[in-house]
Amino acid sequence: MKLYQFPQQAKVDRIIPKNKFYEQGKANGKIEQLFVNQVESIRWAYKLAASTIHLEDQDDLKEIQIFRVKSRVENLDISILSFIDKLILTPIIFEVVYQDKVKVVATYKRLNQADKSKAVIGQYYASEWLGDHNRAELPLYLKLSDLYEHFIEQLLPLAVSGEQHQDRESISLEIKLQKAQQLEGLLKQFDQLKAKLRNEKQFNRRVELNKQLQDLQLQINRIHEWLT
Repeated sequence: MKLYQFPQQAKVDRIIPKNKFYEQGKANGKIEQLFVNQVESIRWAYKLAASTIHLEDQDDLKEIQIFRVKSRVENLDISILSFIDKLILTPIIFEVVYQDKVKVVATYKRLNQADKSKAVIGQYYASEWLGDHNRAELPLYLKLSDLYEHFIEQLLPLAVSGEQHQDRESISLEIKLQKAQQLEGLLKQFDQLKAKLRNEKQFNRRVELNKQLQDLQLQINRIHEWLT
């Protein structure tokens, strides 16, 4: 994952008071307290749109927002970002800033086709912590939707090598998201079984758990093979 240098003409650079979010969204006490305890500030950094970066837009994707969230904690609660996403229809790429490092976090967001006043929000994905000084130029795309899909694909836990990239470009983002969610679920099950195995004393039960771990590992390997 790279941090990108966004064009100057797309710059907004506006601090949004965090209370605006939890008041407008009528947050419950838990969410409001998370904002108070974990968020230092929220900056609307850039607006990527046809008028600012000269990419072709479409009816269901007119803008991409870049928000910089200055966090007071290293592990910002994802429900804070989800709460913000639900209040704003357009996709948001979050740059979470903690001390001198940055993490990119986002979900694949699209308009609800049955009710376009609402957005459909999926699972969140995050980059590793990155230095804020080395930023790359935005990749060249003709459509805003293609740039957005690129941002999301960069966050998926499905590393594709350079040689594989052209073959994988023809695969829809929806399928890649399904694979990413499947992989994440399997890895979670794998970790849970390993924890059970460490605490299990009965020999027969340990044999059974080992067999389950081997089966899960095969499924994980198949997803990795799908990518390679």
